[in-house]
Amino acid sequence: MAIIGKLSDMCAMFAAKDLQGIYAYLLAASKEGSCEFDRILATTGEHKVDLDSGAFAIEQSYCLKHSSQAFYETHKRYVDVQLVIKGEEIFSIAVASDCVIKDPYNAEKDLITYHPPKHSSTLHLSAGMFAVFFPYDVHSGGLGAESIGAKSVYKSVVKVPIDLLDPRL
Repeated sequence: MAIIGKLSDMCAMFAAKDLQGIYAYLLAASKEGSCEFDRILATTGEHKVDLDSGAFAIEQSYCLKHSSQAFYETHKRYVDVQLVIKGEEIFSIAVASDCVIKDPYNAEKDLITYHPPKHSSTLHLSAGMFAVFFPYDVHSGGLGAESIGAKSVYKSVVKVPIDLLDPRL
């Protein structure tokens, strides 16, 4: 299942040589006053940044939505590392084997979509926290309009090629 934590507590997860550049980017993105942090706060919509080892970041901002508008997804080629820079958001997460596929795998988008699961867990991320979603983690983010209020969240979603983490995934 997903890994959740504070970036500052998870440096060992990025110890492999191919992941060190990704961790350096995440640290810079979370440091107030850095060019990465400022760029994310200035983002309206999405902005792609290429990183080392085939990874890339999607820097984004958006307004939170009601849970009834949740969009459930997984990916096959990339693991999502979602870092909240400013604001907060709620995720709904479930295990893919317990979910019903809505749209089959789209290789161009690296995306499978799902119908809302019968059972899910709720995850609340605030600034400085991140979640790692693997191919078996159905996730829907950007939620919280009803509980947090209709606020914006600023974040970076780093797409890490699955084989950089573990070729058996």
